[in-house]
Amino acid sequence: MLRVYFFKSVSVRSYSTLLKDIRVRFAPSPTGILHLGGLRTALFNYLFAHKNKGKFILRIEDTDRKRIKPGSVERLNAMLEWSGIIPDESPNKGGHFGPYIQSERLEKYQEKAELLLQSGAAYCCFCSETRLDILRKEALRTRESRGYDNKCRHLEPSEIEHLLNEKTPFTIRFKIPKGPVSHDDVVFGTQSYDVSENEGDFVIMKSDGFPTYHFASVVDDHLMEISHVLRGTEWLISTPKHILLYQALGWQPPKFAHLPLLTNSDRSKLSKRQESIGIEYFKDKGYSPIALLNFLAVAGGGFGKQEGCITYDLDTLCSKFNLEEVNTGSCIVDLRKLDLFNHSYLVQQLSSEKSLSNLIKELRIILRKKYGERYEKEEKNLSDSYIQKILFCYKARQNAYIEPFN
Repeated sequence: MLRVYFFKSVSVRSYSTLLKDIRVRFAPSPTGILHLGGLRTALFNYLFAHKNKGKFILRIEDTDRKRIKPGSVERLNAMLEWSGIIPDESPNKGGHFGPYIQSERLEKYQEKAELLLQSGAAYCCFCSETRLDILRKEALRTRESRGYDNKCRHLEPSEIEHLLNEKTPFTIRFKIPKGPVSHDDVVFGTQSYDVSENEGDFVIMKSDGFPTYHFASVVDDHLMEISHVLRGTEWLISTPKHILLYQALGWQPPKFAHLPLLTNSDRSKLSKRQESIGIEYFKDKGYSPIALLNFLAVAGGGFGKQEGCITYDLDTLCSKFNLEEVNTGSCIVDLRKLDLFNHSYLVQQLSSEKSLSNLIKELRIILRKKYGERYEKEEKNLSDSYIQKILFCYKARQNAYIEPFN
């Protein structure tokens, strides 16, 4: 019999002050470029881990095989390295809890799914795609969003045995128990949602032998000993499902903290398809990675009162970060502020000979990449002293622009 446990509700946002063995993860899918929202999630995980002397793990969630785009993992690693958000454990670096790529962990999911089948917390579903498509269309017609109707939950053992003997394709669905599920989110406070009232039993293992996101993330977070899950607020509605899976497997859930959405100026959600929010876009435009990280750090709170667009190094951002102070409201992405953070970084670099020399080298790399042969022809006319004068002119020109945004 599946036993359901409930969290005690409290009215404050909090997490244990006894932070021992902090382990957090950034778990993107290899379906495209790393964008602003993804980097912000990685940054907040990194800051939380390093402030608490914990570990920051990179895990690749590639179980949705149809959406994988070749080269995505390599580009992701390159952008994390460029930004300075370096994992403590990852597919490249390794670690004691690997493999860190989900497609290399299939036996672990199959083993846990079998345990749920044996306990009666899950069942085989033999419904065809045609039948499921009809259910979806009917739900659209009646404007109901109940999802699956749980038909196969009620099959007799003899029917199941017959279908298995016939080698009928099947998925494995989790039996949603009745009653609300409550939990205390570090950012959003007490949350309660009755999954059984609003949704049908959900798939945990697909017919191709791969797990769904919901199941794989729960299994991996437990086996990798993840203590806190920091992720986008779009996953808040899925958290009760994950808690039910933890309970069915007899595991203690981690603490959850959902980060506010980044939005356009019209409050619409930033789309992953927008080229202008890809991290490679900002790198190619010549923005400093630390300026971009500071820009994302203030998008959502967690750093106290903001006093102008001051650029801090990663160690300072770690010391300033407080997860309990993260906002619950969505955050407008105002790229004008990124220019101000970049200006702040440049002013800092112009303050000493060593950093100025490094800045000139960085600028030469950007010019060479952008102009190619044209730069090679003109390089002899671009002395360090000339570039230095250009940079100081830029500093003076930007001073008049920064004041209104302080």
